[in-house]
This record gives sequence, C-alpha cells and structure tokens, in this order.
Amino acid sequence: MLDAASPHGLAPLCGSAPGVGVVGYLTGGGIGPLVRSVGLSADDVTAFDLVTGGGQMLRVTPDEHADLFWGLRGKSMLGIVTAVEIQLLPLPEFYGGAIYFDGERAREVLHAWRRWSATLPESANTSVCIQQLPPLPGTPELLAGRMTVAVRYTALGDFDEAERLLQPMRDVAAPLIDAVGVLPYAAIGAVHADPVDPMPTHEDHALLRELSADAVDEILAAAGPGSSSPQTIVEVRLLGGALAREPRYRSAFCHRDAAYALSVIGVLAPAGGEAVAVHAAALVGAVAPWATGGQMPNFAASADPSRPGRCYNADALHWLRALAQRYDPAAVML
Repeated sequence: MLDAASPHGLAPLCGSAPGVGVVGYLTGGGIGPLVRSVGLSADDVTAFDLVTGGGQMLRVTPDEHADLFWGLRGKSMLGIVTAVEIQLLPLPEFYGGAIYFDGERAREVLHAWRRWSATLPESANTSVCIQQLPPLPGTPELLAGRMTVAVRYTALGDFDEAERLLQPMRDVAAPLIDAVGVLPYAAIGAVHADPVDPMPTHEDHALLRELSADAVDEILAAAGPGSSSPQTIVEVRLLGGALAREPRYRSAFCHRDAAYALSVIGVLAPAGGEAVAVHAAALVGAVAPWATGGQMPNFAASADPSRPGRCYNADALHWLRALAQRYDPAAVML
C-alpha cells in the first residue's frame, strides 16, 4: 500500500516495520513512528469486514455493529478480519531518520535525550535505543557486532524547524552515522530500520508515567556499557501528543496517558537464549517505580493469563468479554 499511495502524496499509517501484517497492527491499536503527530493508527480505520467466531460475516463500521467497531480497534481476538478500510493522510514526506552514537556515549546520550524529549512539540516524535546488532547481511559495518545508541526522530510541518529542534541531540557527541533528513513517506521504515527477516525473539514491555534521571540510570545499569546485557534492543519511546487525545470514535485501546514506553527485545540464540527472558524481566522490574503497570497489546506478546489486565482497564475488559460472549459463544477464537 505504501508504494501505491505514495505517488499520490498519500500515506497509510504504519508501524516502525511497514512490512508487518496490517490487520494485527491495527487491531492492536497501531503505534507508529508519527504517533504523537497523527495519533493512533487504529483511529483512522473506517470499516472492517469480519467473520465472527459464531460464523457471521459482518460489515463493521461506526454505524453498523458499533460495539465491535469499538472492540476491534484495540483487541484482535473478536473474529477473523478479512479486510480493513482506512483513511489515507496527505503526507508526501517527513523530516526524520536516526542518529547513531558509539555505545560508550550511552550515558550522555540517554540523559540528554530524557531532558530534550520532554521539550518537544507534538509535531516531533522520537525514541532512543541501546542496540547490539549482530553482524548480519544488511547491518551497516559501523553498527554491527558492537553496542551503539540510536536516536530515532520524525517530524512534520516546517522542516527547518524540525532540524532546529533536533540540533541539541546532534550536539551531544560525534555520531557514527547521521541519517536524518527529508524523506518520502514511503521510506518511513528507515527510521527504526527493523529487520525484515523473521527471527526468534523474546519481548518485554512497560509503560512509564515519567522518565526520571534515576529511571535512566536503572536502564543504563541493566543494558548500558559494561552491563553484559543479552538484549538486542532496549528502546524508550516518547508518547503523548495526539495519542493522548480521545478520537472521534472511542476504542478499546487503553493507556493513552502513558508518557513513555520501554521495549526490550532479545534474540533467542541457541547459546544463552534462556538468559534473555530473565534479564528482560529484571530490566522491566527495575523501572517499576516509574511504571504505570500497563502494557500495549502489540508489545511483548505473552501467554500469561494475567496480561489482559495490564493491556486493558477493568471497564474495557468487561465489555470485551461481553463482546466475546455475544459474537463467539463457543469460544472458537480462544
């Protein structure tokens, strides 16, 4: 869809990895690289075609089966979605990309990013990532097999102003790579540069109500230089902005009020893979004093039966269970 829409100056909202399945992305809410500027991607859905667990084929819109329209935008297990209609936004290009620093500068970069990110207008989006990328085909030589820190950044509106806003992070340290500039929307995947090939990974996740200097120190102690962290990615993403506002049509998506999101991703390699999950849990536990206790549906997939209580508040859980009983009484989708 990116390639089809981009020549017309239109943008289908997508996540950091544009190649992932669009249905799972949207029914989980949809946190993309422009979420502070344009809001949750699920808020731009206009219709679903759905096969329910009870075998009904339904057209789901704000006016037809409005209860399911609420539930599907934030919860995927209410049936099989066979088609989605979304609004395309007039976004031919954006200012963005990533700046990569040596991992030895992680303390300076993360603390500077914490202070800087709190000042940004909602036209700007950012995350900071401690990464240890394996030397695989496609990984830039300067980033492979070592610890680096990536500052991801996107901005809409005045591109000169977007560049000015980023300058404090460019001044923190000499970058290994500075790949930020004006890009066509079709290149949105370059911001996070997520791998396109499947690999066995373990993910953990926490939402934060604030990012204090002490919280940054806990992250650095667990995943920074000298930590022996087994994680491939430890990312803190700035939330807020348009995400925090209720859309025209309410949805089952919760936790719009979180300030930051922490994501921990490790590759389950044959040697030492069992240490990844243990370390990730310890890292998430270390930031518990600043965490909301919530999670987002599309982050940190888990079979833990208590996880729905972290993804949804009590009211949303009540109505999602009622929807499941109504449209899937035999629990076919479980």
